[in-house]
Amino acid sequence: LTIIFRNFQECVEQKMYHAETDDLPAAFADGSKNGGDRYGANTLRVVEKVPGQHVEIQAKYIGTTIVVRQVGRYLTFAVRMPEEVVNSVEEGETQDLYLCLHGCPANQRIDFRSFRARAAEATQSASRTRGGAGTHGFTYKSAKAKCKERLPVEDLYFQSCVFDLLSSGDINFTMAAYYAFEDVKMLHSNSNRYHIYEKDALSSAAQRGKNVLLVLVLNLLAILLWSTAPL
Repeated sequence: LTIIFRNFQECVEQKMYHAETDDLPAAFADGSKNGGDRYGANTLRVVEKVPGQHVEIQAKYIGTTIVVRQVGRYLTFAVRMPEEVVNSVEEGETQDLYLCLHGCPANQRIDFRSFRARAAEATQSASRTRGGAGTHGFTYKSAKAKCKERLPVEDLYFQSCVFDLLSSGDINFTMAAYYAFEDVKMLHSNSNRYHIYEKDALSSAAQRGKNVLLVLVLNLLAILLWSTAPL
C-alpha cells in the first residue's frame, strides 16, 4: 500500500507512506512522522495506534484521515476525506493512480447474489451427499454463523465477510470485516450511515454532503495486492 501526499504550498513537503505485509511503519518513507520543516508540518502526521497492526495518518490541512491496518496477512485501509478533495483530480492526470470514485470497472465486479445462491445450493448438496464443508472448510451456513459472532447486522460488511470466508477459508477476514465496520464508526459523523445494505450499495457512492466517507474495504476483493493513492 503506497500513499503519496503532495507538496502543498507553505504547509507540507511531499511525503510518501509505504506499507507491506508484516511491515506497517509508524513513519513516512523518509523516516519522518510529520510534513517536514515547514510552518504547517504538524498538520500532516503519522500516529501509531497498535504497533505493527494499526496506523492512523492525519492530514488536517486537507481534512483527511486515513486508517491503515494489518489483519492476518492482509492490509486494509479506510479514508475520510472532504468531497472537494475527492473530486480534485485535474484534467489530464493519470486516472489509474487515484482512489476509485465511480465504483470498480465492470470486468472486476462480482455478482455477489449469484455467488451466494451458488454457495447456498452447494451447501445443501454437500449436506445431502456427505455432510461436509465446502472447498475452503466453510459452508454458507457455517460462514454466516462465524461472521455473525462479530457482525450481528446482515449488512454489506457481514456479506463481505461471508463471501471472503467462502472464497478463501481464511478466518482473518472475519476480523477484517469487523475492523472495517469499526473504522466506519470512528470516521463517520452520522450514526445512521454506519450500516450499508445491498440496495444502498450503488447509490451510497453518489451521496453528497459536507464530507464524504470513502471506505475501501479491501477484504471485499479478498486479497490486496497493490494500491497507490496520491493525495
